[in-house]
Amino acid sequence: MNISCEQGIHFIHGENGQGKTTVLESIYILSNLRSFRDSDLASALKYNEQAGKIKGSFEIDPSTQAELKVELIQNPQRFEKRAYVNHKLTRSAADYYGVKLQHSPIQFHAINLNPTSTDLIRGEPALRRNYFNQVISSQNPQYMNTLKRYQKFVDQKNAFLKDEERWDNSLLKVLNEGLIKEGAMIHFERIKYLSKMTNPVQQFLSNIAPKQHRVILGYKTRKPLYFTGHFELPSIKKIEEILHQELIEFGSQERIRKSSLVGPHRDDFVFKIENESSDLGSAANLVDVGSQGECRSFLLALKLAELEEFKNETGVLPVLLIDDFSSELDSYRRGFLLNYLKNSGLQIFVTSTDDLTHHLQVNDILQGKAIQIIRGKIHE
Repeated sequence: MNISCEQGIHFIHGENGQGKTTVLESIYILSNLRSFRDSDLASALKYNEQAGKIKGSFEIDPSTQAELKVELIQNPQRFEKRAYVNHKLTRSAADYYGVKLQHSPIQFHAINLNPTSTDLIRGEPALRRNYFNQVISSQNPQYMNTLKRYQKFVDQKNAFLKDEERWDNSLLKVLNEGLIKEGAMIHFERIKYLSKMTNPVQQFLSNIAPKQHRVILGYKTRKPLYFTGHFELPSIKKIEEILHQELIEFGSQERIRKSSLVGPHRDDFVFKIENESSDLGSAANLVDVGSQGECRSFLLALKLAELEEFKNETGVLPVLLIDDFSSELDSYRRGFLLNYLKNSGLQIFVTSTDDLTHHLQVNDILQGKAIQIIRGKIHE
Protein backbone atom coordinates (compact mmCIF):
# COMPACT_ATOMS: atom_id res chain seq x y z
CA MET A 1 0.00 0.00 0.00
CA ASN A 2 1.47 3.36 -1.06
CA ILE A 3 0.05 6.75 -0.10
CA SER A 4 1.14 10.09 -1.54
CA CYS A 5 0.87 12.65 1.28
CA GLU A 6 0.42 16.40 1.16
CA GLN A 7 0.29 19.24 3.62
CA GLY A 8 -2.93 19.59 5.58
CA ILE A 9 -5.53 16.97 6.29
CA HIS A 10 -6.04 13.51 4.78
CA PHE A 11 -9.49 11.93 5.11
CA ILE A 12 -9.15 8.15 5.06
CA HIS A 13 -12.56 6.53 4.76
CA GLY A 14 -14.03 3.14 4.04
CA GLU A 15 -16.10 0.39 5.59
CA ASN A 16 -14.96 -1.42 8.71
CA GLY A 17 -12.20 -3.98 8.26
CA GLN A 18 -10.76 -2.45 5.06
CA GLY A 19 -7.42 -1.32 6.52
CA LYS A 20 -7.99 2.32 7.50
CA THR A 21 -6.48 2.04 10.96
CA THR A 22 -3.56 0.08 9.51
CA VAL A 23 -2.50 3.23 7.66
CA LEU A 24 -2.42 5.22 10.90
CA GLU A 25 -0.70 2.38 12.74
CA SER A 26 2.04 2.24 10.08
CA ILE A 27 2.73 5.98 10.38
CA TYR A 28 2.80 5.65 14.16
CA ILE A 29 5.22 2.71 14.08
CA LEU A 30 7.48 4.61 11.69
CA SER A 31 7.66 7.38 14.29
CA ASN A 32 7.53 5.56 17.62
CA LEU A 33 8.71 2.00 16.86
CA ARG A 34 5.61 0.66 18.56
CA SER A 35 1.91 0.26 17.83
CA PHE A 36 -0.91 2.22 19.43
CA ARG A 37 -3.19 -0.82 19.02
CA ASP A 38 -1.23 -3.68 20.58
CA SER A 39 1.76 -3.93 22.90
CA ASP A 40 2.99 -6.88 20.79
CA LEU A 41 4.42 -5.31 17.65
CA ALA A 42 4.46 -8.73 15.94
CA SER A 43 0.67 -8.42 15.65
CA ALA A 44 1.22 -5.64 13.08
CA LEU A 45 2.42 -8.26 10.59
CA LYS A 46 -0.08 -9.62 8.10
CA TYR A 47 -1.61 -12.96 8.96
CA ASN A 48 0.74 -15.87 8.17
CA GLU A 49 3.55 -13.53 7.09
CA GLN A 50 6.92 -13.57 8.85
CA ALA A 51 8.18 -10.14 7.84
CA GLY A 52 6.96 -6.68 6.98
CA LYS A 53 8.35 -3.27 6.09
CA ILE A 54 7.20 0.32 6.59
CA LYS A 55 8.93 3.09 4.69
CA GLY A 56 8.47 6.85 4.69
CA SER A 57 10.03 9.32 2.27
CA PHE A 58 10.42 12.94 3.36
CA GLU A 59 11.03 15.98 1.20
CA ILE A 60 13.51 18.18 3.05
CA ASP A 61 13.60 20.71 0.22
CA PRO A 62 12.80 20.52 -3.53
CA SER A 63 16.16 18.85 -4.22
CA THR A 64 16.68 16.74 -1.08
CA GLN A 65 14.83 13.68 0.20
CA ALA A 66 15.30 11.55 3.31
CA GLU A 67 13.99 8.14 4.26
CA LEU A 68 12.93 6.26 7.38
CA LYS A 69 12.34 2.52 7.33
CA VAL A 70 11.24 -0.02 9.93
CA GLU A 71 11.52 -3.76 9.32
CA LEU A 72 9.56 -6.28 11.40
CA ILE A 73 10.84 -9.85 11.31
CA GLN A 74 9.37 -12.84 13.15
CA ASN A 75 12.16 -15.41 13.54
CA PRO A 76 11.54 -18.84 15.11
CA GLN A 77 13.48 -17.82 18.20
CA ARG A 78 12.55 -14.16 18.60
CA PHE A 79 10.91 -11.11 17.05
CA GLU A 80 13.23 -8.50 15.49
CA LYS A 81 12.67 -4.83 14.87
CA ARG A 82 15.17 -2.92 12.72
CA ALA A 83 15.02 0.84 12.21
CA TYR A 84 16.90 2.71 9.49
CA VAL A 85 17.55 6.42 8.95
CA ASN A 86 18.62 7.16 5.39
CA HIS A 87 19.40 3.46 4.80
CA LYS A 88 21.64 3.29 7.89
CA LEU A 89 20.69 0.85 10.66
CA THR A 90 20.32 2.65 14.00
CA ARG A 91 21.96 1.17 17.09
CA SER A 92 19.08 1.82 19.49
CA ALA A 93 15.59 3.23 19.76
CA ALA A 94 17.04 6.31 21.47
CA ASP A 95 19.25 6.96 18.42
CA TYR A 96 16.26 6.56 16.11
CA TYR A 97 14.22 8.94 18.26
CA GLY A 98 16.66 11.68 17.33
CA VAL A 99 14.63 12.21 14.13
CA LYS A 100 11.95 13.84 16.29
CA LEU A 101 14.16 16.73 17.31
CA GLN A 102 14.88 20.08 15.71
CA HIS A 103 18.52 19.33 14.91
CA SER A 104 17.45 16.40 12.73
CA PRO A 105 16.89 17.17 9.03
CA ILE A 106 13.80 14.90 9.03
CA GLN A 107 11.97 16.13 12.17
CA PHE A 108 9.21 13.54 12.22
CA HIS A 109 6.97 12.64 15.14
CA ALA A 110 3.44 11.21 15.12
CA ILE A 111 0.88 11.58 17.90
CA ASN A 112 -2.21 9.38 17.99
CA LEU A 113 -5.55 10.69 19.18
CA ASN A 114 -8.53 8.45 19.81
CA PRO A 115 -10.99 10.59 21.75
CA THR A 116 -13.37 7.68 22.41
CA SER A 117 -10.81 5.41 24.11
CA THR A 118 -10.54 6.04 27.85
CA ASP A 119 -8.17 3.13 28.60
CA LEU A 120 -5.50 5.60 29.69
CA ILE A 121 -7.83 6.81 32.44
CA ARG A 122 -9.63 3.61 33.36
CA GLY A 123 -6.90 1.05 32.66
CA GLU A 124 -4.08 -0.40 34.75
CA PRO A 125 -1.19 1.79 36.05
CA ALA A 126 1.17 0.16 33.53
CA LEU A 127 -0.79 1.81 30.68
CA ARG A 128 -0.26 5.26 32.19
CA ARG A 129 3.41 4.59 32.93
CA ASN A 130 3.97 3.41 29.35
CA TYR A 131 2.14 6.42 27.93
CA PHE A 132 4.10 9.01 29.90
CA ASN A 133 7.38 7.15 29.38
CA GLN A 134 6.85 7.30 25.63
CA VAL A 135 5.78 10.96 25.63
CA ILE A 136 8.82 12.02 27.67
CA SER A 137 11.15 9.89 25.54
CA SER A 138 9.88 11.58 22.37
CA GLN A 139 11.23 14.89 23.70
CA ASN A 140 14.23 13.48 25.53
CA PRO A 141 15.69 10.28 23.99
CA GLN A 142 18.15 9.99 26.87
CA TYR A 143 15.20 9.32 29.16
CA MET A 144 14.70 6.10 27.19
CA ASN A 145 18.26 5.03 27.99
CA THR A 146 17.63 5.78 31.68
CA LEU A 147 14.53 3.57 31.56
CA LYS A 148 16.54 0.71 30.05
CA ARG A 149 19.27 0.98 32.69
CA TYR A 150 16.67 1.12 35.44
CA GLN A 151 14.77 -1.90 34.12
CA LYS A 152 18.01 -3.87 34.00
CA PHE A 153 18.56 -3.19 37.71
CA VAL A 154 14.96 -4.22 38.47
CA ASP A 155 15.36 -7.49 36.55
CA GLN A 156 18.66 -8.24 38.27
CA LYS A 157 17.21 -7.50 41.70
CA ASN A 158 14.15 -9.67 41.09
CA ALA A 159 16.40 -12.54 40.05
CA PHE A 160 18.54 -11.92 43.15
CA LEU A 161 15.50 -11.92 45.49
CA LYS A 162 14.33 -15.25 44.09
CA ASP A 163 17.71 -16.89 44.81
CA GLU A 164 17.72 -17.26 48.61
CA GLU A 165 20.65 -19.68 48.58
CA ARG A 166 23.03 -17.02 47.22
CA TRP A 167 22.00 -14.11 49.40
CA ASP A 168 24.65 -11.41 49.39
CA ASN A 169 24.04 -8.11 51.18
CA SER A 170 26.85 -6.38 49.31
CA LEU A 171 25.28 -7.29 45.94
CA LEU A 172 21.87 -6.12 47.17
CA LYS A 173 23.42 -2.79 48.13
CA VAL A 174 24.90 -2.35 44.64
CA LEU A 175 21.56 -3.17 43.00
CA ASN A 176 19.67 -0.77 45.27
CA GLU A 177 22.19 1.99 44.56
CA GLY A 178 21.56 1.53 40.83
CA LEU A 179 17.80 1.57 41.38
CA ILE A 180 18.07 4.77 43.41
CA LYS A 181 20.28 6.59 40.92
CA GLU A 182 18.31 5.72 37.77
CA GLY A 183 14.93 5.69 39.52
CA ALA A 184 15.39 9.21 40.88
CA MET A 185 16.08 10.51 37.36
CA ILE A 186 12.91 8.83 36.05
CA HIS A 187 10.84 10.16 38.95
CA PHE A 188 12.20 13.68 38.44
CA GLU A 189 11.57 13.73 34.68
CA ARG A 190 8.02 12.47 35.15
CA ILE A 191 6.95 15.09 37.67
CA LYS A 192 8.79 17.81 35.74
CA TYR A 193 6.74 16.88 32.68
CA LEU A 194 3.51 16.93 34.69
CA SER A 195 4.37 20.36 36.06
CA LYS A 196 4.69 21.68 32.49
CA MET A 197 1.45 20.02 31.39
CA THR A 198 -0.88 21.23 34.12
CA ASN A 199 -1.70 24.68 32.69
CA PRO A 200 -2.13 23.60 29.04
CA VAL A 201 -4.40 20.72 30.13
CA GLN A 202 -6.57 23.05 32.21
CA GLN A 203 -6.79 25.60 29.39
CA PHE A 204 -7.86 23.01 26.84
CA LEU A 205 -10.29 21.42 29.29
CA SER A 206 -11.94 24.76 30.09
CA ASN A 207 -12.48 25.34 26.36
CA ILE A 208 -13.68 21.83 25.59
CA ALA A 209 -15.99 21.51 28.62
CA PRO A 210 -16.46 24.92 30.29
CA LYS A 211 -18.74 23.55 33.04
CA GLN A 212 -16.49 20.63 33.96
CA HIS A 213 -14.41 20.70 37.15
CA ARG A 214 -10.64 21.08 36.83
CA VAL A 215 -8.69 17.83 36.74
CA ILE A 216 -5.39 17.86 38.63
CA LEU A 217 -2.51 15.74 37.36
CA GLY A 218 -0.74 13.81 40.10
CA TYR A 219 2.09 11.35 40.60
CA LYS A 220 1.69 8.60 43.17
CA THR A 221 4.67 6.85 44.74
CA ARG A 222 4.86 4.38 47.63
CA LYS A 223 4.34 7.19 50.11
CA PRO A 224 4.08 10.77 48.83
CA LEU A 225 1.37 11.96 46.47
CA TYR A 226 2.52 14.95 44.44
CA PHE A 227 0.15 17.23 42.57
CA THR A 228 1.37 19.52 39.84
CA GLY A 229 0.80 23.16 40.57
CA HIS A 230 0.63 22.55 44.30
CA PHE A 231 4.22 21.80 45.21
CA GLU A 232 7.78 22.69 44.34
CA LEU A 233 9.71 20.20 42.27
CA PRO A 234 11.96 18.21 44.61
CA SER A 235 15.61 17.92 43.71
CA ILE A 236 17.02 14.67 42.38
CA LYS A 237 18.99 14.37 45.62
CA LYS A 238 15.77 14.63 47.64
CA ILE A 239 14.12 11.94 45.51
CA GLU A 240 17.15 9.70 46.01
CA GLU A 241 16.76 10.13 49.77
CA ILE A 242 13.08 9.19 49.57
CA LEU A 243 13.82 6.08 47.49
CA HIS A 244 16.59 5.09 49.90
CA GLN A 245 14.25 5.31 52.90
CA GLU A 246 11.52 3.38 51.10
CA LEU A 247 13.94 0.61 50.15
CA ILE A 248 14.89 0.28 53.83
CA GLU A 249 11.25 0.29 54.95
CA PHE A 250 10.04 -2.26 52.40
CA GLY A 251 13.21 -4.38 52.32
CA SER A 252 11.75 -7.21 54.43
CA GLN A 253 8.56 -7.29 52.34
CA GLU A 254 10.60 -7.45 49.15
CA ARG A 255 12.48 -10.43 50.49
CA ILE A 256 9.25 -12.18 51.51
CA ARG A 257 7.52 -11.51 48.19
CA LYS A 258 10.74 -12.04 46.18
CA SER A 259 10.05 -8.96 44.09
CA SER A 260 11.18 -5.34 43.86
CA LEU A 261 8.37 -3.26 45.40
CA VAL A 262 9.87 0.23 45.40
CA GLY A 263 10.60 2.57 42.51
CA PRO A 264 9.06 4.18 39.43
CA HIS A 265 8.13 0.78 37.97
CA ARG A 266 5.47 0.62 40.71
CA ASP A 267 4.37 4.27 40.63
CA ASP A 268 1.21 5.61 39.03
CA PHE A 269 -0.14 8.78 37.45
CA VAL A 270 -3.43 9.94 38.95
CA PHE A 271 -6.10 12.34 37.73
CA LYS A 272 -8.14 13.98 40.50
CA ILE A 273 -11.23 16.14 40.19
CA GLU A 274 -10.66 19.38 42.04
CA ASN A 275 -13.35 20.25 44.59
CA GLU A 276 -14.01 23.14 46.96
CA SER A 277 -11.81 21.58 49.63
CA SER A 278 -8.11 22.38 49.66
CA ASP A 279 -7.38 18.79 50.68
CA LEU A 280 -6.42 17.26 47.34
CA GLY A 281 -5.51 14.01 49.04
CA SER A 282 -9.23 13.41 49.69
CA ALA A 283 -10.34 14.57 46.24
CA ALA A 284 -12.08 11.99 44.07
CA ASN A 285 -10.30 10.21 41.26
CA LEU A 286 -11.62 10.95 37.77
CA VAL A 287 -11.76 7.22 37.08
CA ASP A 288 -14.10 6.69 40.05
CA VAL A 289 -16.61 9.55 39.66
CA GLY A 290 -16.09 10.96 36.17
CA SER A 291 -18.74 10.35 33.53
CA GLN A 292 -17.86 8.97 30.11
CA GLY A 293 -18.12 12.48 28.68
CA GLU A 294 -15.90 13.98 31.39
CA CYS A 295 -13.26 11.31 30.84
CA ARG A 296 -13.29 11.91 27.09
CA SER A 297 -13.06 15.68 27.54
CA PHE A 298 -10.06 15.27 29.82
CA LEU A 299 -8.39 12.78 27.48
CA LEU A 300 -8.84 15.14 24.53
CA ALA A 301 -7.40 18.01 26.60
CA LEU A 302 -4.45 15.84 27.69
CA LYS A 303 -3.59 14.76 24.14
CA LEU A 304 -3.85 18.27 22.70
CA ALA A 305 -1.67 19.54 25.56
CA GLU A 306 0.83 16.78 24.73
CA LEU A 307 0.91 18.00 21.15
CA GLU A 308 1.43 21.64 22.14
CA GLU A 309 4.12 20.75 24.68
CA PHE A 310 5.99 18.69 22.08
CA LYS A 311 5.93 21.64 19.65
CA ASN A 312 7.13 24.05 22.34
CA GLU A 313 9.88 21.75 23.61
CA THR A 314 11.30 20.53 20.29
CA GLY A 315 10.29 23.19 17.77
CA VAL A 316 8.95 20.40 15.54
CA LEU A 317 5.39 20.16 14.17
CA PRO A 318 4.18 16.60 14.75
CA VAL A 319 1.87 14.62 12.52
CA LEU A 320 -1.54 14.07 14.13
CA LEU A 321 -3.38 10.76 13.70
CA ILE A 322 -7.09 10.63 14.57
CA ASP A 323 -8.72 7.21 14.44
CA ASP A 324 -12.48 6.77 14.15
CA PHE A 325 -13.31 10.48 14.07
CA SER A 326 -16.72 11.64 15.31
CA SER A 327 -17.98 8.20 16.30
CA GLU A 328 -18.87 9.11 19.87
CA LEU A 329 -17.89 12.77 20.37
CA ASP A 330 -20.79 15.13 20.86
CA SER A 331 -21.21 18.08 18.50
CA TYR A 332 -19.57 20.60 20.86
CA ARG A 333 -16.40 18.58 21.41
CA ARG A 334 -16.30 17.68 17.73
CA GLY A 335 -16.64 21.33 16.76
CA PHE A 336 -13.85 22.36 19.12
CA LEU A 337 -11.54 19.71 17.68
CA LEU A 338 -12.34 20.74 14.11
CA ASN A 339 -11.59 24.39 14.81
CA TYR A 340 -8.34 23.40 16.49
CA LEU A 341 -7.33 21.34 13.46
CA LYS A 342 -8.22 24.16 11.10
CA ASN A 343 -5.75 26.53 12.77
CA SER A 344 -3.08 24.04 13.77
CA GLY A 345 -0.92 24.03 10.63
CA LEU A 346 -0.35 20.30 11.15
CA GLN A 347 -0.26 17.42 8.73
CA ILE A 348 -3.24 15.32 9.82
CA PHE A 349 -4.57 11.85 9.01
CA VAL A 350 -8.18 11.07 9.95
CA THR A 351 -10.06 7.78 9.60
CA SER A 352 -13.83 7.40 9.47
CA THR A 353 -16.41 5.03 8.07
CA ASP A 354 -17.96 8.09 6.39
CA ASP A 355 -16.48 10.34 3.71
CA LEU A 356 -16.15 13.51 5.77
CA THR A 357 -14.85 15.73 3.01
CA HIS A 358 -18.19 16.86 1.59
CA HIS A 359 -19.70 17.68 4.97
CA LEU A 360 -16.65 19.57 6.19
CA GLN A 361 -16.09 21.50 2.97
CA VAL A 362 -19.74 22.53 2.79
CA ASN A 363 -19.46 23.94 6.30
CA ASP A 364 -16.18 25.67 5.40
CA ILE A 365 -14.39 24.05 8.32
CA LEU A 366 -11.70 21.92 6.75
CA GLN A 367 -10.59 21.00 3.30
CA GLY A 368 -8.25 18.19 2.47
CA LYS A 369 -7.41 15.12 0.48
CA ALA A 370 -9.85 12.20 0.42
CA ILE A 371 -8.46 8.66 0.42
CA GLN A 372 -10.79 5.69 0.20
CA ILE A 373 -9.58 2.24 1.20
CA ILE A 374 -11.26 -0.88 -0.15
CA ARG A 375 -9.82 -4.27 0.85
CA GLY A 376 -6.48 -2.77 1.71
CA LYS A 377 -6.12 -0.83 -1.53
CA ILE A 378 -5.96 2.95 -1.98
CA HIS A 379 -8.54 4.84 -4.05
CA GLU A 380 -7.78 8.58 -4.20
